[in-house]
Amino acid sequence: MSYTPPNSFTNGTVLTSAALEGNSEALRIYLHNGIIASDVQNAPWIQTRHIQPPSYNPFTGVQHGVSGHQGGQWAGGVNVRLTFCSKYTTGGGRAATSIFERLSNSSFQIEVRQPNSIILYHYWYEAELGPDYSTGGGQVSTEEDRLVWIGPHLGSLDLVAGALASLQEAQNLQDAWNGTYPIGAVKSMPYTGGYASRDGTLLDFRPNIGTNTYGLIYHSQIDRAAVVNWGVAIDAYYL
Repeated sequence: MSYTPPNSFTNGTVLTSAALEGNSEALRIYLHNGIIASDVQNAPWIQTRHIQPPSYNPFTGVQHGVSGHQGGQWAGGVNVRLTFCSKYTTGGGRAATSIFERLSNSSFQIEVRQPNSIILYHYWYEAELGPDYSTGGGQVSTEEDRLVWIGPHLGSLDLVAGALASLQEAQNLQDAWNGTYPIGAVKSMPYTGGYASRDGTLLDFRPNIGTNTYGLIYHSQIDRAAVVNWGVAIDAYYL
Protein backbone atom coordinates (compact mmCIF):
# COMPACT_ATOMS: atom_id res chain seq x y z
CA MET A 1 0.00 0.00 0.00
CA SER A 2 1.09 3.61 -0.43
CA TYR A 3 2.58 5.69 2.34
CA THR A 4 0.06 7.27 4.70
CA PRO A 5 1.35 9.70 7.36
CA PRO A 6 0.10 8.72 10.83
CA ASN A 7 -0.31 12.32 11.94
CA SER A 8 -2.32 15.03 10.18
CA PHE A 9 -2.40 18.74 10.91
CA THR A 10 -5.16 21.35 10.74
CA ASN A 11 -5.11 25.11 10.90
CA GLY A 12 -5.11 26.58 14.38
CA THR A 13 -3.60 23.54 16.12
CA VAL A 14 -0.16 23.26 17.70
CA LEU A 15 2.47 21.72 15.44
CA THR A 16 4.70 19.49 17.61
CA SER A 17 8.11 18.07 16.81
CA ALA A 18 6.97 14.64 18.01
CA ALA A 19 4.19 14.54 15.42
CA LEU A 20 6.55 15.64 12.63
CA GLU A 21 9.14 13.07 13.65
CA GLY A 22 6.42 10.42 13.77
CA ASN A 23 5.61 11.09 10.12
CA SER A 24 9.31 11.00 9.19
CA GLU A 25 9.84 7.72 11.03
CA ALA A 26 6.80 6.18 9.33
CA LEU A 27 8.24 7.26 5.96
CA ARG A 28 11.61 5.70 6.80
CA ILE A 29 9.93 2.40 7.69
CA TYR A 30 7.88 2.50 4.50
CA LEU A 31 10.94 3.15 2.31
CA HIS A 32 12.91 0.34 3.95
CA ASN A 33 10.36 -2.44 4.02
CA GLY A 34 6.88 -1.18 3.16
CA ILE A 35 7.03 -0.59 -0.60
CA ILE A 36 5.13 -3.11 -2.70
CA ALA A 37 4.98 -3.53 -6.47
CA SER A 38 1.69 -1.66 -6.86
CA ASP A 39 3.26 1.45 -5.26
CA VAL A 40 5.79 1.77 -8.10
CA GLN A 41 4.85 3.10 -11.51
CA ASN A 42 5.16 0.36 -14.10
CA ALA A 43 7.10 2.45 -16.60
CA PRO A 44 10.77 3.39 -17.09
CA TRP A 45 11.50 6.66 -15.31
CA ILE A 46 15.18 6.86 -16.31
CA GLN A 47 16.13 6.36 -19.92
CA THR A 48 19.53 6.04 -21.57
CA ARG A 49 19.26 9.58 -22.88
CA HIS A 50 19.13 10.86 -19.29
CA ILE A 51 22.58 9.43 -18.49
CA GLN A 52 25.66 11.44 -19.49
CA PRO A 53 27.90 9.05 -21.44
CA PRO A 54 31.57 9.19 -20.38
CA SER A 55 34.58 8.77 -22.63
CA TYR A 56 37.92 7.20 -21.72
CA ASN A 57 41.37 7.94 -23.09
CA PRO A 58 43.42 4.75 -22.59
CA PHE A 59 46.72 6.46 -23.43
CA THR A 60 46.50 9.09 -20.67
CA GLY A 61 44.23 7.07 -18.38
CA VAL A 62 41.80 9.99 -18.10
CA GLN A 63 38.02 9.67 -18.27
CA HIS A 64 35.72 12.54 -19.17
CA GLY A 65 32.12 13.31 -18.30
CA VAL A 66 31.59 11.51 -15.00
CA SER A 67 31.59 12.78 -11.43
CA GLY A 68 34.45 11.75 -9.20
CA HIS A 69 38.03 10.83 -10.07
CA GLN A 70 38.90 11.65 -13.67
CA GLY A 71 42.49 10.45 -13.72
CA GLY A 72 46.04 11.66 -13.24
CA GLN A 73 49.66 10.99 -13.99
CA TRP A 74 52.81 10.87 -11.98
CA ALA A 75 56.52 10.02 -11.99
CA GLY A 76 58.33 8.26 -9.20
CA GLY A 77 58.46 4.98 -7.36
CA VAL A 78 60.65 2.28 -8.86
CA ASN A 79 61.05 4.01 -12.21
CA VAL A 80 61.81 7.67 -11.56
CA ARG A 81 61.12 9.80 -14.64
CA LEU A 82 62.88 13.14 -14.38
CA THR A 83 61.58 16.39 -15.76
CA PHE A 84 63.37 19.73 -15.61
CA CYS A 85 63.06 23.48 -15.03
CA SER A 86 65.53 26.00 -16.41
CA LYS A 87 66.07 29.74 -16.21
CA TYR A 88 67.00 29.73 -19.90
CA THR A 89 63.34 29.24 -20.86
CA THR A 90 61.89 31.75 -18.37
CA GLY A 91 63.84 34.97 -18.75
CA GLY A 92 67.46 33.95 -18.17
CA GLY A 93 67.35 34.40 -14.39
CA ARG A 94 66.54 38.11 -14.44
CA ALA A 95 64.54 39.30 -11.44
CA ALA A 96 62.32 41.60 -13.51
CA THR A 97 60.81 38.81 -15.63
CA SER A 98 57.73 36.70 -14.90
CA ILE A 99 57.73 34.25 -17.81
CA PHE A 100 56.17 30.86 -17.14
CA GLU A 101 56.55 27.55 -18.93
CA ARG A 102 54.73 24.27 -18.55
CA LEU A 103 56.58 21.56 -16.66
CA SER A 104 57.11 18.81 -19.23
CA ASN A 105 54.88 15.72 -18.96
CA SER A 106 52.79 17.15 -16.12
CA SER A 107 49.83 18.60 -18.06
CA PHE A 108 46.69 16.94 -19.35
CA GLN A 109 43.21 17.92 -20.50
CA ILE A 110 39.71 17.00 -19.42
CA GLU A 111 36.40 17.71 -21.11
CA VAL A 112 33.91 19.45 -18.85
CA ARG A 113 30.53 18.38 -20.22
CA GLN A 114 28.22 20.05 -17.77
CA PRO A 115 28.05 23.78 -16.93
CA ASN A 116 28.69 24.99 -13.37
CA SER A 117 31.04 22.13 -12.53
CA ILE A 118 33.58 21.91 -9.72
CA ILE A 119 37.11 20.73 -10.51
CA LEU A 120 39.36 19.60 -7.66
CA TYR A 121 42.99 19.50 -8.76
CA HIS A 122 45.66 17.80 -6.63
CA TYR A 123 49.40 18.17 -7.21
CA TRP A 124 52.71 17.37 -5.54
CA TYR A 125 56.35 17.44 -6.52
CA GLU A 126 59.88 16.90 -5.25
CA ALA A 127 62.78 18.84 -6.79
CA GLU A 128 66.55 19.26 -6.49
CA LEU A 129 67.72 22.74 -7.43
CA GLY A 130 71.06 23.98 -8.71
CA PRO A 131 73.66 24.86 -7.74
CA ASP A 132 73.79 27.88 -10.02
CA TYR A 133 76.79 30.15 -9.39
CA SER A 134 76.97 31.67 -12.85
CA THR A 135 77.52 35.42 -13.21
CA GLY A 136 76.43 38.29 -15.44
CA GLY A 137 73.55 38.62 -17.84
CA GLY A 138 71.42 40.79 -15.56
CA GLN A 139 70.36 37.83 -13.43
CA VAL A 140 69.81 37.82 -9.67
CA SER A 141 73.33 38.63 -8.44
CA THR A 142 73.30 36.85 -5.08
CA GLU A 143 73.34 33.11 -5.70
CA GLU A 144 71.56 32.33 -2.41
CA ASP A 145 68.61 34.50 -3.48
CA ARG A 146 67.92 32.65 -6.72
CA LEU A 147 64.59 30.83 -6.64
CA VAL A 148 62.35 28.50 -8.59
CA TRP A 149 58.56 28.82 -8.43
CA ILE A 150 56.56 25.70 -9.26
CA GLY A 151 52.80 25.53 -8.96
CA PRO A 152 49.48 24.59 -10.55
CA HIS A 153 48.05 26.13 -13.65
CA LEU A 154 44.87 25.90 -15.66
CA GLY A 155 44.15 27.11 -19.15
CA SER A 156 46.40 29.68 -20.77
CA LEU A 157 49.85 30.54 -19.40
CA ASP A 158 48.93 34.20 -19.83
CA LEU A 159 46.64 33.91 -16.81
CA VAL A 160 49.55 33.40 -14.40
CA ALA A 161 51.86 36.23 -15.49
CA GLY A 162 52.92 38.16 -12.42
CA ALA A 163 51.54 35.55 -10.03
CA LEU A 164 54.85 34.64 -8.36
CA ALA A 165 53.51 35.54 -4.91
CA SER A 166 50.83 32.85 -5.13
CA LEU A 167 53.22 30.01 -6.02
CA GLN A 168 55.54 27.96 -3.82
CA GLU A 169 59.17 28.90 -4.18
CA ALA A 170 62.33 26.86 -3.54
CA GLN A 171 65.89 28.08 -3.09
CA ASN A 172 69.12 27.57 -4.99
CA LEU A 173 71.59 25.13 -3.44
CA GLN A 174 73.70 27.19 -1.02
CA ASP A 175 77.00 25.33 -1.55
CA ALA A 176 78.65 24.41 -4.82
CA TRP A 177 79.89 20.98 -5.95
CA ASN A 178 83.02 19.31 -4.68
CA GLY A 179 85.92 19.81 -7.05
CA THR A 180 87.54 16.54 -6.00
CA TYR A 181 86.38 13.06 -5.11
CA PRO A 182 83.66 12.36 -4.08
CA ILE A 183 81.92 14.40 -6.73
CA GLY A 184 78.63 15.88 -5.58
CA ALA A 185 77.16 18.60 -3.43
CA VAL A 186 79.36 19.89 -0.60
CA LYS A 187 76.40 19.44 1.74
CA SER A 188 73.24 17.45 1.22
CA MET A 189 70.46 19.36 -0.51
CA PRO A 190 67.86 19.19 2.30
CA TYR A 191 70.30 21.05 4.58
CA THR A 192 71.39 23.74 2.14
CA GLY A 193 68.21 24.88 0.44
CA GLY A 194 68.54 22.95 -2.80
CA TYR A 195 65.64 20.60 -2.09
CA ALA A 196 61.89 21.17 -2.29
CA SER A 197 58.91 18.96 -1.48
CA ARG A 198 55.59 20.69 -2.07
CA ASP A 199 51.94 19.79 -2.56
CA GLY A 200 48.59 21.50 -2.79
CA THR A 201 44.99 21.45 -3.94
CA LEU A 202 43.27 23.85 -6.31
CA LEU A 203 39.48 24.28 -6.47
CA ASP A 204 38.33 25.48 -9.87
CA PHE A 205 34.76 26.43 -10.76
CA ARG A 206 33.86 25.93 -14.43
CA PRO A 207 30.67 27.74 -15.47
CA ASN A 208 30.88 26.64 -19.10
CA ILE A 209 31.25 23.43 -21.07
CA GLY A 210 34.64 22.96 -22.72
CA THR A 211 38.09 21.38 -22.74
CA ASN A 212 40.38 22.52 -19.92
CA THR A 213 44.10 22.07 -19.34
CA TYR A 214 45.59 21.37 -15.91
CA GLY A 215 49.19 20.77 -14.94
CA LEU A 216 52.30 22.29 -13.36
CA ILE A 217 54.15 25.43 -14.43
CA TYR A 218 57.43 27.00 -13.37
CA HIS A 219 59.44 30.20 -13.37
CA SER A 220 63.13 29.72 -12.65
CA GLN A 221 66.09 31.91 -11.72
CA ILE A 222 68.33 28.80 -11.54
CA ASP A 223 70.01 27.31 -14.57
CA ARG A 224 68.86 23.73 -13.88
CA ALA A 225 66.41 22.15 -11.47
CA ALA A 226 65.49 18.47 -11.61
CA VAL A 227 61.93 17.60 -10.67
CA VAL A 228 62.56 14.02 -9.62
CA ASN A 229 59.05 13.04 -8.50
CA TRP A 230 55.70 14.63 -9.23
CA GLY A 231 52.02 13.84 -9.54
CA VAL A 232 48.81 15.49 -10.70
CA ALA A 233 45.22 14.25 -10.38
CA ILE A 234 41.75 15.61 -11.14
CA ASP A 235 38.33 15.12 -9.56
CA ALA A 236 35.26 16.61 -11.26
CA TYR A 237 31.84 17.12 -9.73
CA TYR A 238 28.85 17.94 -11.89
CA LEU A 239 26.21 19.91 -10.02
